[in-house]
Amino acid sequence: MSIHRSRARNALASAQSELSSGEDQRLKYAALELRMAIESVTYDRALAYKSEFPPHEYETWQPKKVMSVLLEIDSTADSDSTLSFGVEPSPGQKPEIMRLLGNEIVFNLKVIKKHYDALGSYLHAPSLKQTLSGPGPDYGKMRKRCEEIAGVLKKVLASPVFNSTFGIFSSFDCYECKVRIRRRMPRDRNSLEIDCFNCLASYTLTRESDDQVRMDPHHQKIVCANTGCDHLTILLRREVVDGNTWTCKKCRGRNEIRLGIVHYPLT
Repeated sequence: MSIHRSRARNALASAQSELSSGEDQRLKYAALELRMAIESVTYDRALAYKSEFPPHEYETWQPKKVMSVLLEIDSTADSDSTLSFGVEPSPGQKPEIMRLLGNEIVFNLKVIKKHYDALGSYLHAPSLKQTLSGPGPDYGKMRKRCEEIAGVLKKVLASPVFNSTFGIFSSFDCYECKVRIRRRMPRDRNSLEIDCFNCLASYTLTRESDDQVRMDPHHQKIVCANTGCDHLTILLRREVVDGNTWTCKKCRGRNEIRLGIVHYPLT
């Protein structure tokens, strides 16, 4: 069990304790714990996609944004699922007997959107407008929402199977930095552009069959700017930027990209 799932359990237990007190003034503390539980179960879900989750997104803490990133990676990231297994009579044939491992309930984006921000509204003093426009907090409504969220979280955390993901993956060493890259091919797409998280080299992945994915690095062939030299240099697409320079291996002159290519002969 990850630290995030453990934190979610502790936060839910604290929220249920506050709710069971029956005191309206304790509801704001229940709301706070429930928000923390929602954050933790979402972070826990993100761990299942650790190798695919862009590092620059690690600073994202809002559950809605985290889940949106996961759904870009896998359109089923917030879907409930059932996991069963069986022995195929022969390759490709459905097993006659399937054994159930369990069901997984995911705290999905729809539920996050419905409740997370609403819980936050309970953690602030009434605004000037709210104070002037009507009565105070509706504790009955507040309690009902908290109990509903606690019920969903209880099912999520009671799932005997959790953070299971399946898909077709492409795995290869980066052409540039040699770091291992592993990416999922979306079910509804036959091609995908990706970047290496380590060096930002980019690639196109193309599905050629159910179990075969082709990798094409994004290269740009550029001819030396020296009019007396025809040497080709291959640059990564990310290197084709204003100000980038390289030395021609044939004439030893320096080339520089400046909205065009300028050649400086060897002196």
